[in-house]
Amino acid sequence: MVNKKKSEKEDTEELILIAARQVFVRKGYEGARMQEIADEAGINKALLHYYFRSKEKLFDKIFLEAFRNFWPSVKEELERGNGTVKSLIRAAVHSYTDLLMKMPFLPAFVIGEINRSPERMEDLLLATGINPQFVLDVIQKGIDRGEVIPLEPRSLLINIVGLSLFPFISRPLLSRMFFQSDEEFFKFLENRRTDLFEFICRSVLTEYQS
Repeated sequence: MVNKKKSEKEDTEELILIAARQVFVRKGYEGARMQEIADEAGINKALLHYYFRSKEKLFDKIFLEAFRNFWPSVKEELERGNGTVKSLIRAAVHSYTDLLMKMPFLPAFVIGEINRSPERMEDLLLATGINPQFVLDVIQKGIDRGEVIPLEPRSLLINIVGLSLFPFISRPLLSRMFFQSDEEFFKFLENRRTDLFEFICRSVLTEYQS
């Protein structure tokens, strides 16, 4: 009986998370309302608040689950590539693009939270297991062994993140200016992964320098 109740609770929570992701995708974090999430899940608002007391708590759960899958995929690619900076660039570009294509509302939320509460955003990111110092160490080792041109490791990390995030942050403007539909936009982003990977590699890896 206890196991059945536990299973029902887990099923309801997962139903809420699925519904919330769909609403966040359509409306963004700011535009989403708890009543709309409850309606999407087919439950009443009181039950939704029983599981998640606020939209912030609900989003935190989705955010943590999304990024917990992100970091292991980066480390796995690094291990396959023997810890090279080239494998780091590939892992970061592909993993960021995959994540944000599934959850395109994330960048706007992150930017809002960085401005509103940088401490909370830092805590959320660290709670996912992401280790910025580990990434900086990989880059520094690449510089030391001559794989990467002399540069500030933080600069390369910021460039990788920034170039990966920008199309998603500026999606409303880019969509109006260059694309006829969301399908065309996301197809472009899917293909852009390879272009971005090559662009960054050619900019910083010594094997590409003449």
